[in-house]
Amino acid sequence: MRFQVVAASVLCLMMAMTAPSDTRAMDVSPMVAKITPSGSGSSYRLTVRNTATAPATVEIEVYRMQVDENGVRSLVPEDDDIGVFPVQSVIPPNREQVVQVRYLGDSAPQGRMYLVRAAQLPIDMQAVTGEDEAGADVKLAFTINTYVFVAPASAKAAVEVTSASRAANGDILLTARNTGDGFAHLREARFTLRTADGKSHEIPAADVDVGEVSVMAGGATRNMRIPAALAAGASGDVTASIVLL
Repeated sequence: MRFQVVAASVLCLMMAMTAPSDTRAMDVSPMVAKITPSGSGSSYRLTVRNTATAPATVEIEVYRMQVDENGVRSLVPEDDDIGVFPVQSVIPPNREQVVQVRYLGDSAPQGRMYLVRAAQLPIDMQAVTGEDEAGADVKLAFTINTYVFVAPASAKAAVEVTSASRAANGDILLTARNTGDGFAHLREARFTLRTADGKSHEIPAADVDVGEVSVMAGGATRNMRIPAALAAGASGDVTASIVLL
């Protein structure tokens, strides 16, 4: 009996979760790129390395990314703003392909966010392992997501906490706004809670739930949650601050 697995995706997020490296057929770098709308800083090189023992056909896909107030992303295919070359390539085993990525869109005052995906086309594992017709026919496809943030070099971010409250389970609920015109990278920030008696409690940024995407565009609002276990020492009413590092 033959079984087909259509696709097993390995999704790598910036600042996020990755699958164990031995399950991946390729490595991609950089995972996060910060570029400008024009000039020499408007492009970068994306390196895709085939770590498998067979040639890999890799295609580069580009999506415009929007992020809502809960940090949930939505993607729309983008064909105009970001140019990539080559779009598709066959990479020999243990070799790498350098892909040129360039911003071609208009200058946006509050920046734009994109997801650039390296998608490996399905591998027929039966052909790779040499199994006969009675064996399992497993087809695997790997994708790795990278992120591109486009903003003027002069753009700056500043995060202001507009509300802080405590949920019934003890979690601290924050709402914050990026009052600047640059991107606020929340994993590169200092979160501090202050109680009515003036005591400060610093919370590791990595432990704050900021949603699926840990970056705020200029003018964006974000809801965040600090687990009760981390806020146990901050009893009663609290205020909060977020300082970008």
